[in-house]
Amino acid sequence: MYSIPVRRLATFGRTLALVGRFPCGLSKSQRYISAMASKHIKNQYNDIQKSEEDKRFYRGIELTNGMKVLLISDPTTDKSSAAMDVNIGSMSDPWQFQGLAHFCEHMLFLGTEKYPEENEYNKFLSENAGSSNAFTSGEHTNYYFDVTPQALDGALDRFAQFFLCPLFTSSATEREVNAVDSENDKNLQNDSWRLFQLEKATCDPKHDFSKFGTGNKGTLLTQPKAEGHDTREALLSFHDKYYSSNLMGLSVLGKESLDDLVEMVVPKFCDVKNKNVQVPKWSDHPCGSDQLKINCNVVPVKDIRQLCITWPIMDLHPYYKTNPGHYLGHLIGHEGPGSLLSELKNRECLSPEK
Repeated sequence: MYSIPVRRLATFGRTLALVGRFPCGLSKSQRYISAMASKHIKNQYNDIQKSEEDKRFYRGIELTNGMKVLLISDPTTDKSSAAMDVNIGSMSDPWQFQGLAHFCEHMLFLGTEKYPEENEYNKFLSENAGSSNAFTSGEHTNYYFDVTPQALDGALDRFAQFFLCPLFTSSATEREVNAVDSENDKNLQNDSWRLFQLEKATCDPKHDFSKFGTGNKGTLLTQPKAEGHDTREALLSFHDKYYSSNLMGLSVLGKESLDDLVEMVVPKFCDVKNKNVQVPKWSDHPCGSDQLKINCNVVPVKDIRQLCITWPIMDLHPYYKTNPGHYLGHLIGHEGPGSLLSELKNRECLSPEK
């Protein structure tokens, strides 16, 4: 479990059709389950583009609670898997609880009302050749797992409880703070993390991007406690405020048919509450005029030599279909004749390669 910066995920495309009739020949119980699933599906998407070489089957559905779901059927897979993305991350941390989104990610693994045993989820996955992890970025928190195909139903049932009824017990809260603190200590010896934190430290200190996204014992327990704030209450408030189904996107891969995956997934996730939370947006850039033209010399942990040049650009998310950042990166990174690299070499600004 860790916190990293990632790009926002794209949502499903336009609506093609609502869920239609289910085929005849189903048992009474199957008809009942299908009726329940149908009742909780708002839209269905069947025009998902894929490679001609891709033999998997895809279906997108939008639940009545606003959750977007991508179902993937692969009869040949030897592992089933699922991932849930919540469009809330460390930039939404309260200033007095920096690292709270990341800490909430940790705490969801430590027991729910339906499965109160702290290690039950990971124990179930381990017993079925599975694994799990999660990460927190500035705008997203993502949870994922894989498991043997026959255990997908049980794994999804346990997974769904993260977003329905986590316990956040007092004892687990205090213990898991130490786990986050240890994770931060580990990051202190990682040059990539150190540079990322330097980037945060040199931006506008009033911008949410500058927040300490990983958190440690000081930001999550010691300092808030000294100021009269309760960490567990902050966790409950954060989860209750932001973990809304309309901010969630679920993807499930299994051996089952698409119809069977619908029957498996919808009843488990349809009760996640829709609190109609608006996706946070930041109109101001974290780097203003006061944060430009800054030169930093960094002593690395490892024996590395690296030059990093960073400059602010506009939010490219609205242009995800054309991905202009990819073209810019290609032009800057090109190494052929006429490229930036070749010009720097011609001017003897770079030492020759060994």
